[in-house]
Amino acid sequence: MRHHGRVAPRGVIRHHGRLLSYQDLGPVGAPVVLLIHGMASDSTTWSRAATLLAECGYRVLAPDLLGHGDSDKPGDGYQLADFAASLTALLTELGVDRATVVGHSFGGAVAMQLAHEQPELVRRLVLVSAGGLGRRVHPVLRAATLPGAHSLVRIMVNSRTAALYRRPRLHRSLRLSPDVVANLGRAGRGLASPPARTAFFQTLKGAIDPFGQRGSLLESEHVRLDLPTLIVWSERDPVVPVAHAYETHAHLRNSRLVVFPGSTHQPHHHSAQRFVQALSDFIDAT
Repeated sequence: MRHHGRVAPRGVIRHHGRLLSYQDLGPVGAPVVLLIHGMASDSTTWSRAATLLAECGYRVLAPDLLGHGDSDKPGDGYQLADFAASLTALLTELGVDRATVVGHSFGGAVAMQLAHEQPELVRRLVLVSAGGLGRRVHPVLRAATLPGAHSLVRIMVNSRTAALYRRPRLHRSLRLSPDVVANLGRAGRGLASPPARTAFFQTLKGAIDPFGQRGSLLESEHVRLDLPTLIVWSERDPVVPVAHAYETHAHLRNSRLVVFPGSTHQPHHHSAQRFVQALSDFIDAT
């Protein structure tokens, strides 16, 4: 992640003995935007959007959730409440008392949990192709919760196979775009080592079962109906259906909905300029 030609500063905090790594861009005294990535990902998924937001004058915090990226990968502690607690510690450590909280995919569920537990911290909520809004989800994620999935992933993704997956010749033969290669690289880093795989499967099973996501956080009233909320999706999202976006917009009376064309699960990355414009407009209006 770069800002004005420099690598974005990376810091760490310690929460209950576990190190949480984060990137910090933009003016320190500016309004804070907290960016929460999804499962088997890390803060680099926000690279384009974070740089643009910092250039717009926001302070951008992009942590690697526990079990992901450069953060510690303990043997337990992967429930939504655990992630929310570590992010609360991050904001407290940095002296942030209010933030616009943005969550992508599983990070959307974490964002809603944070809003539920620490409502005074969350000034606005932004849900980007978010999990936790209904049962429907891609069948591959449901299959990953079945017995034997952990062993299969261990065979397919490990330190020995990682070198094969990084080969440019393979990328060219499969006609993979640079964005797809970057996504595969993030997923590979999140699954190659035993601690990372343990973190992934514990996180996954806390959110998804063989029949789909474990339910809707809206039904459990995790999001206040009056909380300013922006919902961003792609019209043909292959992982979490756009129907969740429309249903959430209808449920939350103080929400606005932006649906981008295309079939990506990462509208914040593929349409970074449009995403940042929508987010800036939302912040200005609320």
